[in-house]
Amino acid sequence: MKKIALVESKAGFQQRLLEKFVQDNLPAHTQKQNNISGLGAFAEKFKEIESCAAETPVNGTVEIFFETTEPNALRRMSVPVMSRFFVYCARDERDNYKVAWASSLS
Repeated sequence: MKKIALVESKAGFQQRLLEKFVQDNLPAHTQKQNNISGLGAFAEKFKEIESCAAETPVNGTVEIFFETTEPNALRRMSVPVMSRFFVYCARDERDNYKVAWASSLS
């Protein structure tokens, strides 16, 4: 059995393009007063965070490196991948949307 030495992802999405798409395609949102009952002055110190989510395709490769019988040598296997990702974006009242986290749907 071959032992895996390293796994490296060459797949990803264009984060800046996704942030721009979200910014340009979501309607403007008026800042609401933060009035959570029971928290008093604590809630007044914090601003509401706006958020949204998008689904995006991701294509690329995953590189898998195996140990060989030769010392200090590795064998590489490249596996094409195609997946969809759930990307969550957030912003405060003055900033543009930024990717907060992303998760593969596969």
